[in-house]
Amino acid sequence: MKAIQRIFLLFFLLFTQAFAQKIYYFKIEGEIAEPTRVMVDSALAEAKRKKVDYVIMEINTPGGLVSAADHINQQILDYPIPVWAFINNNAYSAGALIAIACDSIYMAEGANMGAVTPVDAEGKYAPEKYRAAIRAKMRASAEANRRNPKIAEAMVDETLEYDSLVAPGKLIVYTTSEAIKNGYCEGKFNSVEEILKHYKMEKAQIIRYTPTFIDKLIGFFLNPVIRTLLILLIIGGIYFELQTPGVGFPLIAALVGLALYFVPHYIQGLAQNWELLLFLGGLGLIALEIFVMPGAKVFLIAGLIIMFGALGLMMIGNVGFSLEGVSQKSLYESLITTSIGLLGTIVMIVILAPKIATSKQFKHIALQTTLDRKEGYVSATMPPMIGKQGTAYTVLRPSGKVLIDNHTYDAFTQGDFIEQGTPIEVIAQEGAELVVKRI
Repeated sequence: MKAIQRIFLLFFLLFTQAFAQKIYYFKIEGEIAEPTRVMVDSALAEAKRKKVDYVIMEINTPGGLVSAADHINQQILDYPIPVWAFINNNAYSAGALIAIACDSIYMAEGANMGAVTPVDAEGKYAPEKYRAAIRAKMRASAEANRRNPKIAEAMVDETLEYDSLVAPGKLIVYTTSEAIKNGYCEGKFNSVEEILKHYKMEKAQIIRYTPTFIDKLIGFFLNPVIRTLLILLIIGGIYFELQTPGVGFPLIAALVGLALYFVPHYIQGLAQNWELLLFLGGLGLIALEIFVMPGAKVFLIAGLIIMFGALGLMMIGNVGFSLEGVSQKSLYESLITTSIGLLGTIVMIVILAPKIATSKQFKHIALQTTLDRKEGYVSATMPPMIGKQGTAYTVLRPSGKVLIDNHTYDAFTQGDFIEQGTPIEVIAQEGAELVVKRI
């Protein structure tokens, strides 16, 4: 009998579950940026796969990147499933641009919405062409959801006066009651549960957005601390590889660091291909300084500036070299992260370079001993060698040994790096050492 009851209960639950309404729920919190865009795209795609009846988006944001908000706005307008916005606190600027695209807007007590005027990185109003584009977008979004487009436009342009609730010359920012009065809010509720209860949907199946393992992994590598460590790994690896060419490990570490830095930013829509090419161009200038024109310093400095500039640009979601729509917070975070990475790299080089140069692992590429008189080494008279030619017996970085007339001599260059086996010519003698150059 109990078995029959259990089977009946199971069928009942399956039946009610099959006909219960399904709600997909996710949040937009904090500053809106490219990661927000990627998250919303992922959430809306999953909601469509789950064949839900409604999507509820809880919003609390001071605004953010206009390009990301504009993308989300269009995604919602084109979305085949009704999307509801629940503003639990604030939906300013880019947040209002997103909310106005939703089929229904609900606000908590004390919530606010509006002030959509785009600003530049310094907090000043963006040029008129950008403001005109946002005004048009707000009007179109309002019309699509049967809201007054004049109000939407007045949220962007303070010169457009609509009602007595807002002082002349001020942008519209509605409280909950003001939004309800002007048709920009369907009701005041303090939670999503209250909204569902109002529409007798308490038993609806709620599917909540949860980040995938890949999302969490990307989030880990986008952490400012991890970003700084990756910059340190990239620049430090390149430096030690240039100091000890042929070893391979420092270069591999740098390439792995670059991949872990670039790929998450690229997936999140922050980094672009041209920024990676810019970084490699800076690296090319450093290589030019070391191998072709040593001592010039101009290429070295320019290369470092370009490399760190490229790493910084990968963080902020800019369009080309324009910083329109990029928040001050993003710029400051980028500047601080790259600066700490640079300082950390310098400290690492100062501490580790002497230890690496004398380590056992580098015996085959670096001179480890000195010819001490106590050990029986004495100086010998050397015949005139200027003009003689030979080959680099060891790597010259810039010191090493050369082979001339089947005899080895201590030698150094004037700053050039010369690979083993490279033809050389003696240009000067200093005591028992030769000064050589590449032929």
